Amino acid sequence: MKKVSLLVTFVLLGFCLLETQAQYNPKAPYEGPYKLNTWSLSAYLGPSQFYGDLREYDFFPVGTNNFDSRSERGTMHFGVSLGKQLTYLFGARLDVGAGNLKGMKRRIYQSYFNANYFQADLSATVNIKGLLFGPTKLKRWKMDVYAGAGQVWFKSTAYQLGSGRLQRRSDDSPTLRNNTTELNKKASSYTQEWVIPVGFSTSYELTKSLDLGLDFRLNNVNTEKLDATVGGDASSIYDGPTGGRLYEGGDANNFLGTPKGSSALDKYGYLAVTLTYKLGKNPLRVEKKNGKWAYDFNALDAGKGFYHLRYTDPKLLVKPPRILSLAEIDSIAKANKPKEIDPRLLQDTDNDGVSDYFDKEPNTPAGSIVTGAGQKIDFDKYVRDALPGMACNEIFANILFDTDKAIIKPEFYDLLNKVVELMNKTQCRLQMAGHADRRASDRYNVALSERRVNAVKQYLAQAGLKDPNRIVVDAYGSFKPIADNGTVDGLKKNRRVELKLMP
Repeated sequence: MKKVSLLVTFVLLGFCLLETQAQYNPKAPYEGPYKLNTWSLSAYLGPSQFYGDLREYDFFPVGTNNFDSRSERGTMHFGVSLGKQLTYLFGARLDVGAGNLKGMKRRIYQSYFNANYFQADLSATVNIKGLLFGPTKLKRWKMDVYAGAGQVWFKSTAYQLGSGRLQRRSDDSPTLRNNTTELNKKASSYTQEWVIPVGFSTSYELTKSLDLGLDFRLNNVNTEKLDATVGGDASSIYDGPTGGRLYEGGDANNFLGTPKGSSALDKYGYLAVTLTYKLGKNPLRVEKKNGKWAYDFNALDAGKGFYHLRYTDPKLLVKPPRILSLAEIDSIAKANKPKEIDPRLLQDTDNDGVSDYFDKEPNTPAGSIVTGAGQKIDFDKYVRDALPGMACNEIFANILFDTDKAIIKPEFYDLLNKVVELMNKTQCRLQMAGHADRRASDRYNVALSERRVNAVKQYLAQAGLKDPNRIVVDAYGSFKPIADNGTVDGLKKNRRVELKLMP
């Protein structure tokens, strides 16, 4: 167990040395638009108090003769703490401290003790000010609760009230009780134990670099020997019928194996004044403007200053959206207005699949087969003259449908059969796009146009198309009309499947 305690101690001290080298962490584990300082170093000093067997709880009569004034002298604790704010609400602190303790008990024990100790521990902190009041209330204040674990090294000696005769030391044990030589060797050694600190700290932001505050802590020690006394009755503590066996008061052990008497484990605490220096480069402190807290975004954007995560929620550094005036909106709209689109790009007057803008023959008869330039061709002759293995030119045609139907009308059978013949003789590819008029919901029209294009594809396969993999299909619903959906003729033209034969 001692080896484990030493290992934990060295890890804590090594962590302390490493962390003192770093003052600023540019990659803190929180999300925010700006970097924040996250480290702090504190020093604190205040009176300490022991809670255990040798503490007087009962009333002391005035003028009592067996009161030892030495047990009433003040005790102090001094320490330093390295803090790391992980997020606005949660952090960690590494504490190293030292102090002394005193106490006495007239009833039963007739004893008082002196103790010196050193302590190192690591704790997690919770910003209860932020939890209870939010990041914008009590802006200059920080309030934390914390708890952790660590090690304490102490040397305690108990004396008899009145005579001042030495009674016990914290390193006494049954095996050494009567061995004066070994006891003298151990007189200057320290006893090592686990300690679990819990506490509350509050601080006020004096300047952009310094905070002043208070820290109250209660340390729960895993032993009864902090006051050189293991709880029990008088016979189990002093030389008497038991032969001076120190641990006769109780034979149970605590959870780490230390002999335990009949009373609770010892505790000690302190109330200290703290002075905190916030580490980090170019520190900033939020100030009030027009009665409201205002952050200096100009300094943040230029990298000339950094707020501290102890007092600043990163969410507060998100710039509020700028509300534009109508004049600004109009100016931006004019500056970004796209060029006018030629209306001929959106029209196909003769319904041959070629936009009027590119159509060199914009008045071809309905149902004509045309080239990519909109010029009518003799599709029968083109198919007859096609040579095996040749590639196609761009050829356009449309298959029209009745309202809300996906059934191919007989008048288009001959055209589709010739498409199959041409594709089987050549290396043509076929792109088909299904469309609908606007007299239904967008969701229904897309599904309808998909049924229409699949009907054409199925017809081509049944008509003997050898390689259906050369067909690409799309379904656009009513999103790409080629005519006015406000007229009967326009609705008819929009209920279509476009065929485009390509090289």
